[in-house]
Amino acid sequence: MFKQAMIYRLGSWPASAAELESALAAEPFAECGATQQRSTGWVPPRGDEHGALVETVDGQWIARFAIETKAVPGDAVRRKVEEAVQHIEKTTGRKPGKKELRDLRDDALISLLPQAFPRRSTVTVWIEPTQRWLVMDVGAQGKADEVITSLVRVAGKGFGVGLLQTATSPQAAMAAWLADAEGDALPHAFNIERECELMGGGEEPAVVKFGRHPLQIEEVRQHIAEGKLPTRLALSWAGRIGFTLTQRLQLLKIAFQEGVLDTRQDAPTEDRFDADVALITGELSSLIDDLVEALGGESDAAAVTDQAQVA
Repeated sequence: MFKQAMIYRLGSWPASAAELESALAAEPFAECGATQQRSTGWVPPRGDEHGALVETVDGQWIARFAIETKAVPGDAVRRKVEEAVQHIEKTTGRKPGKKELRDLRDDALISLLPQAFPRRSTVTVWIEPTQRWLVMDVGAQGKADEVITSLVRVAGKGFGVGLLQTATSPQAAMAAWLADAEGDALPHAFNIERECELMGGGEEPAVVKFGRHPLQIEEVRQHIAEGKLPTRLALSWAGRIGFTLTQRLQLLKIAFQEGVLDTRQDAPTEDRFDADVALITGELSSLIDDLVEALGGESDAAAVTDQAQVA
């Protein structure tokens, strides 16, 4: 649960977990049909077949979005099309045109889909109702967009959401932290770890990556002075969580340090979900608070939400 995080700011919707539950029920997940390539929808976050679509734990709301896809290998489609083309040429003496070839490809794909194995992934969605944060356990923008699109459909008119915006961009802050030889620019709760990526400007920008390497060195500061800017930087917070911060304010490779989650081991198996949610969201809430402060505070939340308003 939460190996990465994309953080959004919500408007006034939903007003309650019950309102969110009712809305998500309009798009429940169903497995792909025999000739269906993709299916999405909401599933019970506890994993129970007929469980609630929204769980409330320690004041936090948890939901889960499922994405199932069926893919047919391109070679299999090509072989089936070639067989159909050969049959047409043999029986009619003509070669199929472009439109007919497209139809043959579509027919081949549909005929092969029932044999394809489905692949399913899920995205955990956490809403912090006090701060109005929407946090997704996802690192790919495409998956995040699918979740947002579903929320737009079920919420209806008045839904507003926007990526969390800070007064100082993550890229500018990371550059300042790396360029500071004394280490005074880095907020006290954070430490720079041993991985980063720097990128230059221009049409073919130079990229410099450091892995398992000290970063508070002159070589890194020289790259910054030459105009290369960080696109991602490994950090740790309060000795409790390690993560990689990106220029888009994404948190990747989230890892809880040894001992942080030990208390959940005492919870009975049936209560493990609640223990996980309470501990993980509690830790991440504090981390996000400190990170936003380190980036100069949040931009006007109302302005961001208004710009993202969905009619």
